[in-house]
Amino acid sequence: MRFLGFGKKQKYSRKSILKQLDSCAQNFTFPMLDNGYIYPVTSRMTAYRDDERWALIIEVVGFNYRGGGHDGINNCLHVFGNCIVTEPGTDNSNFLNMTKNSEDFKTFDEEFEESLNPNAVTMDLRGQKVLINHSPEFYLNKGIELEDKSVIYIWEFLRGLVPKYDEVLLATDQELRERIPKNLPLVLALSEWNHPDCADSELPSENETFRQIAEVLETGNREFYKPTKDPNNHWKNWPEGGTL
Repeated sequence: MRFLGFGKKQKYSRKSILKQLDSCAQNFTFPMLDNGYIYPVTSRMTAYRDDERWALIIEVVGFNYRGGGHDGINNCLHVFGNCIVTEPGTDNSNFLNMTKNSEDFKTFDEEFEESLNPNAVTMDLRGQKVLINHSPEFYLNKGIELEDKSVIYIWEFLRGLVPKYDEVLLATDQELRERIPKNLPLVLALSEWNHPDCADSELPSENETFRQIAEVLETGNREFYKPTKDPNNHWKNWPEGGTL
């Protein structure tokens, strides 16, 4: 597998980084946290650099109801940089599936595959058996308002797994490194940040977070990331996600 630009000395700047991110946003390959087809669950951003190369990976774990059941549960990796395997943004190779049925019962209802099977006891999450909680109070206590108290929808169940299973839902370092050079140093990792409202035409270059991250990538100085805006990447801030 050939890395684009790998081994070639390339110069880059804040301007070129933001130009790439803006282009992906305009082409709908930059994360849109209120994507009408996907219920957001959790997310993470990691930035890598050296003097010649940069890369940025934004993960968005969610449930795409058009896929249904386990097929709809995935972590979509959005990969940017000047030394990456694919074109900037995301494509089919950047969707990671991490769940499947345990041997006891099917995890979700068989008819629509959109809610928990009342008989299910566990689910397989990357080889771990995760206990399934059917108690409405459990979800309400975590701030998850159930759409229908007679069932637990898949996205509600997944949100109930956060933050305990965040590290399992998100990509492993190996999965991240399959998409960027293995020797590219990590410079910044964020679980919270202020994300642009792409559905409202806000570009990354107009957003404080990405302007500052571009400066960190250009200089290697983490102190340039000094956010003044409240983080908003939590699913509660994007109620339109998955509602089309």
